[in-house]
Amino acid sequence: MPNRIIKESICDNEKIAGLSDFEFRLWIGLITQVDDMGRGDARPAIIKGRVFPLRERVTTKDIDAALHALAAKGCISLYTVGGKPYFWFPSWAEHQRVRDCRAKYPAPAGSDQFAASCGELPRVAASCGELRPESESESESESESEGEKVRAKREPDARAKRFTPPTLAEVQSYVAERHSPVDPQEFIDFYASKGWMVGKTPMKDWKAACRNAEKWERWEKTQKNESSSFDSDEFFQAAVTKGRREE
Repeated sequence: MPNRIIKESICDNEKIAGLSDFEFRLWIGLITQVDDMGRGDARPAIIKGRVFPLRERVTTKDIDAALHALAAKGCISLYTVGGKPYFWFPSWAEHQRVRDCRAKYPAPAGSDQFAASCGELPRVAASCGELRPESESESESESESEGEKVRAKREPDARAKRFTPPTLAEVQSYVAERHSPVDPQEFIDFYASKGWMVGKTPMKDWKAACRNAEKWERWEKTQKNESSSFDSDEFFQAAVTKGRREE
């Protein structure tokens, strides 16, 4: 079956809103099962297998009752040909863009008059833009075209942003150029062990990471120097003297 498109405007259609949850789900499912003329097989067992194949609790009795409810509410029309039951969206062809119009199921007797008298819902639905079928080739070609546009747009960016871990020689050269205290081998080992991640984010610029590591190394060195020059006795004596002055 060709692909069908159902737009969001069905959400505020009063007639559709009047359906029960199961009737609505069945109605949507039937749209996917019609031929290009808006007709489908109305045998409950067939519908169950096509529309509700994995819902064991749905019975053919439920489907039969919902079909007649949909017909009573003007959502579909039911008819028989040669003793076999079929359903139909009477105004389907008036409002759908169908290229081939290939009929898979027989038409109801006097279909023109039938459409005029029973086509209220399909006319409302289609005029509001809920249903618009496309042939498979049209839908696929449009999807492929859109996909190519997206890929064409994204691939250059992806190539531009793709990260390649640096070699040891590259890090050594960069560190020497900056007279940096960073150890090249330790830098590579550290980030390689993390999968070249910065926190939870993939690394984008290893040179920026190297500069950050450089700042950290210099800060640590400063802290060590300050710690080594710290005289605890001198500090304690100063604190005592300050306390006496305040007394």
